[in-house]
Amino acid sequence: MRIQIHRFQLIFCSLVFILIFFYFYRWRYIDDDGDAIGTIYITETRYSPDKSMLNDYEKNKDEKYFSNRDLNAPVLIWWTPFTYDTGSYIRCGDQTRCFISNIRKYRDNKDFSAFLFYGTDVRLDELPLPRLQHEQWALLHEESPKNNYIFSFESIMTMFNHTATFKRHSDVPLTTQWLGSIEDIFDQTFVVDVQTKTRLQADQNLAPIIYIQSDCNTPSDRDLYVQQLMKHIRVDSYGSCLHNKDLRSDLRNPVAAMEHIDILELVGKYKFALAFENAICTDYITEKFWRPLKVGTIPIVYGSDRYQDFLPDNHSAISIMDFGTPIELSQYIHEVNSDDALYDSYRQFKFTHEISRESLLARTMSERTWGIHNDRTRGNFISKLECLVCERVHKTRREQTQTYQAKFDDYGCPPPTTFDEDGIRLERAGSWYRTYEYTRCQVEVFQEWIAQGIYNFTEAQLNEAASKRFSPSFRRNEFLK
Repeated sequence: MRIQIHRFQLIFCSLVFILIFFYFYRWRYIDDDGDAIGTIYITETRYSPDKSMLNDYEKNKDEKYFSNRDLNAPVLIWWTPFTYDTGSYIRCGDQTRCFISNIRKYRDNKDFSAFLFYGTDVRLDELPLPRLQHEQWALLHEESPKNNYIFSFESIMTMFNHTATFKRHSDVPLTTQWLGSIEDIFDQTFVVDVQTKTRLQADQNLAPIIYIQSDCNTPSDRDLYVQQLMKHIRVDSYGSCLHNKDLRSDLRNPVAAMEHIDILELVGKYKFALAFENAICTDYITEKFWRPLKVGTIPIVYGSDRYQDFLPDNHSAISIMDFGTPIELSQYIHEVNSDDALYDSYRQFKFTHEISRESLLARTMSERTWGIHNDRTRGNFISKLECLVCERVHKTRREQTQTYQAKFDDYGCPPPTTFDEDGIRLERAGSWYRTYEYTRCQVEVFQEWIAQGIYNFTEAQLNEAASKRFSPSFRRNEFLK
């Protein structure tokens, strides 16, 4: 009897350990604006795993443990701790094998081959410099340029060999990272017929447009435009930005409620939804874009300049860039709102279950080899990038003339813009444009120091040099207020 109990306890403890490991290994983070970093819908939290767990692991090992280990496989290291795996083997595709870890000391191992970086956490003063001739660098950055503007400059992007970003030309393109499947586009669960939507505007006092946003300081300065739009057409704003309508308390967390059934039902009741991204960059498309399409609401888009490529057809969204002012946009929204046939013409894909041949959506989704929502079969884009790097490292070992080079267009985003008091877009203006230009100064100083063989410098030293270049009278603390 005791033996059976002991076996049960052993099995139970083993299962608990496996679950804990899986939980930490897949842990994702949240950026400052409440948008989820990554799109795998695993446990998402503002609390990051304590880096001390990696430090404690290192302290418990002999000084030469990491450099002397005979791993018999290329070693890949997450320079910016991301998966918090202290070390394990991965097998990819054709049974190619690599050892991957978040322990930086493995760089001294004879099998070390590549670093992986998570873009939001990259700091110029913390890069592994000088760079070794044989090592390769990989960038994972599916987030907005708001998180780190250094990747908007070519001299930084060309430091990498492999990329996984939201750009369609990236090695692992993550443009559709917020779309579960093509079936989501055709789903009828939350679709409300146009006559009912019109009736709800009267019965439930709904505005024509819904806006749900709680990050009110963004490089796109979207709220400046929305504020002007509100003067000419009603907008129900449920987030903390321009707030005028309340959500239930359990739906106010932007991450936890992002795909909540009640949020989807709410958006589905409205005729239009503002799909304004926090930054403007080609192919930067988030749940703000996909959610209205999934529930049968017309998205009013401000974000990627090539968003049309990923629509079901060329008449399923409205762009603010097609109108000179918020007044002109509001006039057109009033027109569509009062014409049932015109309104439903934007939702034909919902009724026909067809995607235009010109759209990249079907092809992109069919070629995507990773999944979301804890896809146990295809895995996620993190493991996809790890395997891509692993396979390429093996190839460069076999073929020494083989090289890989990231391009500026694998991420590079344009300078931020803002809006004037009439909702007219302005270039080379606004506080976020100053942030962009300050980052340019940091990058220029960084590249000059690297060319001079200066590798050891602090963040404060880099900021001081960049501040002098930005403006002789510049005070960084004042600038960041």
